[in-house]
Amino acid sequence: MRLFQKILIIFIFPLSIFTLNYDVKFSGLKDRAAINAIKRVSNLVILQKRAPKTINALRFRANSDMPEMIKILHFYGFYDAKIEIEYEEKEFDNNIIVNIFIIPGPRYTIKDANIYIDCIEKKKLDSIDISIDDLDLEKNSPLITQKILNAQKKLLFLLASKGYPLAKVEKRDVIIDVAHKNASIDWCIDLGSFSLFGPTSITGLKDIDKSFIEKKINWDKKKTYDIEKVIQTQQDLLKTNLFSSVAIIHDDKVDKNCDLNMHIKLVEALHKYVTAGVSYATVDGFGVSFGWANRNFRSRGEILAIDANIAQRLFLGAATYKKPNFIKKNQDYVLRFEASRDKIPITYLAFNYSMENRIDKKISKKVDGSLGFNMEYDEITHSANDGNFFLLSLPMYLKYSSANHLLNPTHGQTIIYRAWPFKNTINSAKAFFKQSLTYNLYIPLEKFKNFILALRLQLGSIFGANVFDLPLTKLFLGGSDDDLRGYKYRTVSELNAKNEPIGGRSAIYVSIEPRIRLTEKIGLVPFTDLGVVSRNEFPTVNEKWFKSVGIGLRYFSFFGPLRFDVAFPLDRRSAIDSRYKIYVSVGQTF
Repeated sequence: MRLFQKILIIFIFPLSIFTLNYDVKFSGLKDRAAINAIKRVSNLVILQKRAPKTINALRFRANSDMPEMIKILHFYGFYDAKIEIEYEEKEFDNNIIVNIFIIPGPRYTIKDANIYIDCIEKKKLDSIDISIDDLDLEKNSPLITQKILNAQKKLLFLLASKGYPLAKVEKRDVIIDVAHKNASIDWCIDLGSFSLFGPTSITGLKDIDKSFIEKKINWDKKKTYDIEKVIQTQQDLLKTNLFSSVAIIHDDKVDKNCDLNMHIKLVEALHKYVTAGVSYATVDGFGVSFGWANRNFRSRGEILAIDANIAQRLFLGAATYKKPNFIKKNQDYVLRFEASRDKIPITYLAFNYSMENRIDKKISKKVDGSLGFNMEYDEITHSANDGNFFLLSLPMYLKYSSANHLLNPTHGQTIIYRAWPFKNTINSAKAFFKQSLTYNLYIPLEKFKNFILALRLQLGSIFGANVFDLPLTKLFLGGSDDDLRGYKYRTVSELNAKNEPIGGRSAIYVSIEPRIRLTEKIGLVPFTDLGVVSRNEFPTVNEKWFKSVGIGLRYFSFFGPLRFDVAFPLDRRSAIDSRYKIYVSVGQTF
């Protein structure tokens, strides 16, 4: 028996050498970003599944990591850091724990930043006002190399926005003060020549008229070079969806008049496309959609589109024509014809035929608006107020937004005002005025990371006619995922004896959403909705308020959050509302 054990040990022992497993533990450093960066470059971590054959090979692997780890620690401002490595062998399972003790020492800070045009004589850049705050650097903040690199890019960007696109950094010094544990950053800049926008060449065009591109250019010849205008031009061209590639470059030097020649290089995308899809919505049922569009109609970037949507309770057909840069730059003309049959259970069955003319105007980076003239014919049945209406209107729209993202805003605010002066030309032939105001606010809470408080207030009012003189489609009806989630779609208002919604001439809706990001991909959103719909021109606080609560799940994809909400009506009407409603869409609710 002993002989067998000895033979077994002889054969198993060499095998154990070839299966040397280990775990890595880091301690002593609390900065999570620095620890993660170290793990990304550490061969101990990267090659953990490819275990070394001997303990000496493991030691060699660990020691070879030391220089890269020290570099990372310096990168994050720990210039006095030291590293110690110990090995702890576990009995019986042939597993080794590699303990990496990081002694970070004090973290160095930024003392100052200087910009010189002559590093030898220390001649500062005085002709252009650029401060340390402009470079997004703060005095006494941690000395992190990435911040310095970002500041250098920002410096060149600022110079390029002030007429110096040929500027370059000749030298960068980070002067460490070991005694005071801080550092000064010095840049030596070669400004190059002061530059004006020169002639612009456009290449790559096949089917698009050159004049369309020229109207998209945001700079003027002989004006001071500004890189922001170049970037805006590139973005404006890409937004047309006419190009798969847009490159804007300039010459390496100016001419004798300080003009810098510009070059726009384009690659055209496909201009015509066909779309088809299937859908399901609890409101409309199963449906199919078709679409055809030409984004380069008449070779001038004009859009001609035809769309059709056929569902169990909705039929919609539309033809749209859009002319960019109509009369003025950043001003579009839109002509749209639409016909629809819309059946909303309990509320109404509506046939609508309309023609819309409007001008959309981009007033500034944060403000845009529109003004138009509409004609529409409505035939409404199966409702609390059946009737036919031929409406003339002058719809107006104005929007201000400082929100940082369309689908997932995390800070800023948005204000939207809409107004519709209507004139009904048949039956009652009365005029009325409808308006609405929406205010969205996004508050990031600094004390709680990944926590955004989103608030929305919606106000609406109609005056000039009685409820029963107005088409039900124009009245306020709550119950969508835009206002009172959880209630049956467009039914929240006063009901008649048949439990049919009458609609309201005014409404107030309030939504509160604490948006909590649990991980990089997953978020949780509890929410509360409040609302009142009144037959009066202005609602009063003592009228019936409807309330709902719910919980939402967010999955943050590369293009935006996917939304899944479950809402519960707290003032449920047993004959109308279900116990809960589910909403699925792309993007946050607001």
